[in-house]
Amino acid sequence: MDKMHVPNQHDAVTEKKRKDLIRQILSYTFVRDFLSAHDLPASFVGDNLVEFSNWVDAIRRCEACQGLPFCRQSFRGHVYHLMMDDGFVEETYRPCRYQKELSNQLNHQKQFRYSHMTESEYLIDLMNIDISQEHSESYLKAYGSVISSLADDHKGIYLCGQAGVGKSYLMKGVINYFAKQGQSVSFVKVPLWAWEIKESLRDDQLRRQFSRALLNSDVVVLDDIGAESISAWFLNEILFPVLDQRMEQRKKTYFTSNYTWDDLKERYGTAEKNGQIAADRVMERIRTLSDMVLLIGKSRRA
Repeated sequence: MDKMHVPNQHDAVTEKKRKDLIRQILSYTFVRDFLSAHDLPASFVGDNLVEFSNWVDAIRRCEACQGLPFCRQSFRGHVYHLMMDDGFVEETYRPCRYQKELSNQLNHQKQFRYSHMTESEYLIDLMNIDISQEHSESYLKAYGSVISSLADDHKGIYLCGQAGVGKSYLMKGVINYFAKQGQSVSFVKVPLWAWEIKESLRDDQLRRQFSRALLNSDVVVLDDIGAESISAWFLNEILFPVLDQRMEQRKKTYFTSNYTWDDLKERYGTAEKNGQIAADRVMERIRTLSDMVLLIGKSRRA
């Protein structure tokens, strides 16, 4: 026979704390609204005390929140909530208002077919780039050329200059702009692209997938072209077909580079096995696809 439990002082204290917790939980409007919406008695909180306690704690962690960088939730940008399913309480997570705002800002990300951009870079807005503090006349001219190019149906910009002057930043703004217009886009760091192609040599399907993304995108940015490891194979078999088809189909293409057109041609000409021929073919396409704009200034990375 089981031994009968004899209530003691500790039990009384524990029960008092439990009742106090239930009263505290019921003091929140969203809890009372939940019970009312599902026609549930107040005792339902006591029957599911852990779930309701977690819910209140989660909501309280959002109080006075200043944004996602300060999020205190275990699942960043998402808040623990309760819902009813066939008479049983169920746990779920819902995005907070800051997460919803971010999702709206990143909605254009679905337009990217191929991308080497980070989440924060999808937030770069070309039209809201602050140029009021820019003292470089070259930067202002380059920015103006980039803005003017948006209205051209086919031709892009070849933005060249030393490292760190803001070429890639501008082009990330460009590609976001076109994505927000509903166009399919790709942003490709050429050195990384060349490495990915090399790594996928035994995977024909993946390599074709890379190529199709660049061939079919309405707008493409080839970032840091000329910084890749130079080979006639890459120029002839990878880069040239993409540029050639984009030229034939008059698809808008942008470039950034540390090299001017003449410097890039000289660099590509160093490739073994008829490198100069490969360089000539590639450069003809680049010149047809874009107008060269020189950006001079101090490195922003310093």
